[in-house]
Amino acid sequence: MPKNWQLKITELFKSETGENYSENTFRMLNIPEWYGNKILIDTSLYPLPESLMGIIWSKPLMENRIRIVSLVIDKKAQNNSHGTMILDDIIGHSKSEGKTIIQLEVRKSNIKAQKFYSRHGLKIEKTLSNYYSNEDGLLMVGEL
Repeated sequence: MPKNWQLKITELFKSETGENYSENTFRMLNIPEWYGNKILIDTSLYPLPESLMGIIWSKPLMENRIRIVSLVIDKKAQNNSHGTMILDDIIGHSKSEGKTIIQLEVRKSNIKAQKFYSRHGLKIEKTLSNYYSNEDGLLMVGEL
């Protein structure tokens, strides 16, 4: 991935999640290349990094699960069904691959995201103490 795109992704994560993602973080996440990874782009601005509107990273987990590692939509692109579209697409593909469970982690303070995921059938399963750099996380799980 070009350095200027990596910087744009890092800025997006920082502004929307408060987390600092470094080059090392990207390597540690070990995101596989598969259908469950997508970027949302404003085609009128592409190929500029400013065209990036959102990103979803996920990965197969165990035999029957997928894990959403991150779903981040720029504030300017939120509330336009982009998150639903991208999540529904990945859910549909994951079902066709035989996956039956979806899981993700979310900040305890991110009520908006929790409500979004709840509308898509995920439920809070447990609290993850000190999961984020400055607060607890919640594990949310749902059936596909």
